[in-house]
Amino acid sequence: MLLTLFTRFCFNCKSDLPSVSMRVYGTMVMVEQQCKSCGKGFKWHSQPLVLGKYPLGNILLSFSVLMSGGSISKVLLIFKHMGLAIYSARTFFRHQTKFLFPVILKHWTNSRESLIRQLKKIPSASWCGDGRFDSMGHNAKFGVYSMFSANLSKIVHFELLQVQHIYY
Repeated sequence: MLLTLFTRFCFNCKSDLPSVSMRVYGTMVMVEQQCKSCGKGFKWHSQPLVLGKYPLGNILLSFSVLMSGGSISKVLLIFKHMGLAIYSARTFFRHQTKFLFPVILKHWTNSRESLIRQLKKIPSASWCGDGRFDSMGHNAKFGVYSMFSANLSKIVHFELLQVQHIYY
């Protein structure tokens, strides 16, 4: 339907039947119109670009899949069955590395620093700590240890630790 709309008239001079090309970049469609009458071109993007070249919808979809705990392969399969435009799994992982993980880490760091500033103002702060390394009957390689502030009711810090077995 976009192609039909853009082939009706030139968006610059309103003359009939300009030449139109469409390209798909993941979830974004880019339409380019070229008019023979006025010689001008017109470009339209279905979504804004981030940093001048990344379609915002692609980044937001990657963020949504990551935050929901969903599987990118399942989301890609759903989009394929619905006939929707989508990017590849490789692009999803590139978004994680380049955009999502750095932003999440920065947000966590800022949040933790804010919590520590709040805790320094409390004269007798109460702390709770707990660690989990494995389940019954299993031998885990990694574990997590969390520090919880009872005053703020928030986790202030956690560490992911690798278990090192020492045999004598």
